[in-house]
Amino acid sequence: MRIFITSLLATAFLASAQDEPATDAKRPKKGEKPQFVIDLEALSKEDKVAYSDAFRRANSLFQQKRIFESLEALEEVDAIYAKNPASLTLRGACYVEFRAFDKARMVFAKSLKISPGNFNVRFNVAEIEFVTKNYAKSLKTLEPLLLEANKNKATETMTPLIKFKIALCKIKTGDLAGAEAIVAETDFLDDSPLFYFGKAALDYEKDNGAGAERWLARAARIFRSSNGGLLAPWQDTLIEFGYIKSFYGGDLEVESGISTGSEGE
Repeated sequence: MRIFITSLLATAFLASAQDEPATDAKRPKKGEKPQFVIDLEALSKEDKVAYSDAFRRANSLFQQKRIFESLEALEEVDAIYAKNPASLTLRGACYVEFRAFDKARMVFAKSLKISPGNFNVRFNVAEIEFVTKNYAKSLKTLEPLLLEANKNKATETMTPLIKFKIALCKIKTGDLAGAEAIVAETDFLDDSPLFYFGKAALDYEKDNGAGAERWLARAARIFRSSNGGLLAPWQDTLIEFGYIKSFYGGDLEVESGISTGSEGE
């Protein structure tokens, strides 16, 4: 079963402290570079090229669901420099794919020590709680992330998906009205699948499977992409939530034209 946990991993080779909203008191002061950035900048030209190539390859392999190969590429990354929060987060994402959640939590905790308040890592921690059905804990992390998402260009594109996950968490924590309110904030003119997937989730919750499938089919027609990657995180979220079955089982009865192969972001 696929778990979308690297939506924010396409970070630059050298990230700036300002690109990562942080709340921890130990975070670098404004204008001050984190130590991992200083370390990366100090690499030789050859190591920088090798590091960047290995990291991009590891991330690409992960997107293709070639997890073992992604971990092998990460060994090359770590052999050059092992304290980049982005590479640690990617490693944690690989562990999540194997459903080794304890290992993933340890890696994410290490990443947060290096980059306190890192948005990407906190999102992934919330994702672990979501896929392990700790919806109250996931909601506790997702709600502050939503407030931060629109304040940063690197994360604002995640706002609709975060809202969707919050709505689902509200459903499972007994706040159906709260979930309905989130969906009501959007409509068919929005440039994200939130309206359609939100409507589908509400129909599933009300045992209206046929209505839900119609919403998903509309989303697939409107947001179709060449590799199916655009809708992949939304589909995976519904799979993890239990509303629809895994594509790999071949038993998803939704006439949506959804790709069932390995997909990128």
